[in-house]
Amino acid sequence: MLQDSSYCHLFLNSNPWFSAVSDYSLQLCNFLYKKEKILYCAEVGSTHMDKKCAELGISFVHVPIHNQNVYNFIVSFFIIINILFKNKNTLKFIWVFEGREHTLCCILKLLLPFLFRKIKIIRVRGQAQRVKNNIFSKFVYNVLTDKIILAAQCVKDRFGFDLNNKKTIIQHYCKDTIFSKTDSNRYSFNDNFQDICQNKLVFILIGRFDEVKGHKNILNSFFNAKFKTNAQLVLLGYKANLNPNEIYKDYLEKFGQGKFSENIYFLENKENTKQVFLIEDKIKDLNRLLAVCSFGVIPSLESEVICRVGVELLQNSVPSLYSNAGALCEVFSDFPEFSFTAGNEIELIKLLEHSEDIFLNKNKYMDLKKKTFNIGFNKYSLKELKNIYEFINSQ
Repeated sequence: MLQDSSYCHLFLNSNPWFSAVSDYSLQLCNFLYKKEKILYCAEVGSTHMDKKCAELGISFVHVPIHNQNVYNFIVSFFIIINILFKNKNTLKFIWVFEGREHTLCCILKLLLPFLFRKIKIIRVRGQAQRVKNNIFSKFVYNVLTDKIILAAQCVKDRFGFDLNNKKTIIQHYCKDTIFSKTDSNRYSFNDNFQDICQNKLVFILIGRFDEVKGHKNILNSFFNAKFKTNAQLVLLGYKANLNPNEIYKDYLEKFGQGKFSENIYFLENKENTKQVFLIEDKIKDLNRLLAVCSFGVIPSLESEVICRVGVELLQNSVPSLYSNAGALCEVFSDFPEFSFTAGNEIELIKLLEHSEDIFLNKNKYMDLKKKTFNIGFNKYSLKELKNIYEFINSQ
């Protein structure tokens, strides 16, 4: 099952899909893999975590720890025990990202304490849910867990009890963006639709179509904002709890003009020179699209703990308007003037109009783009995870 028996890090992630938490875990792997050997264990699902690991050159083992019935629990239990025994001379860290594997490892530590004499359990928590104040949670986090990494301060604030600060650290999501530069000043989805143009005021929202992402709030605010120039809004993501087709139908009468083809929906208000693109698809050349976008918009109503889209916008020099949901104010702390109260469309309208004023002032806008990139590069690239490495190796 294993290629060798010399792994230093064991990553356990019960998410069978490529969630923000999974992406966070792979960025950690990407950083640590340059230093020590890693074995990643997860349940393969619709987005194939095994293929993600293969892209990074990280060894992978399928473990059925997501659907926790008795059979899967026993199988996972013995797979992990086998890994621990085979790597007992080199394994130093077990990383857990969800409650299932966290609990499983704590049970193993209680049953087989001799295997954990030199192994630290590291809990990485990037979930928005509150941790209740009870004896079980306190024992798991403050006694059985050796190190706790929290994806944001707001995650720590949602614990119903005090954590041991000596073994706790806050580390925001980091990554190295590999997007290539482009000199293109326009982007086309296909010949049936107008281009996204760099000389227009272009806003982009990247995220699944879901009520909590605030799509309707940005559509309402964009429609009611008073712009002096042509404006475009791009909503890009996959269908979750909101159907882009239904959004298109709901707003067609308000905007006045529209058409659709396959997974692309287009709305236009010719009187106010506004256009909206709803893209229910994943595009391969996102760098080319971002290169012609003026501002990002993150109008989320809740969650947003890991904020990976926010980090990617920063690293691609796209200034962003953001709500105060989750950790967004932490990640965009250098840009407090672009924050608005989640769900407040009046505040968002004012920010959209303020963004246009900045955009029309070429020098001011270029300075803002430079600052955006510098923050993304200096605060959220993988080199910043050096603090994590020092932390897990400390006593």
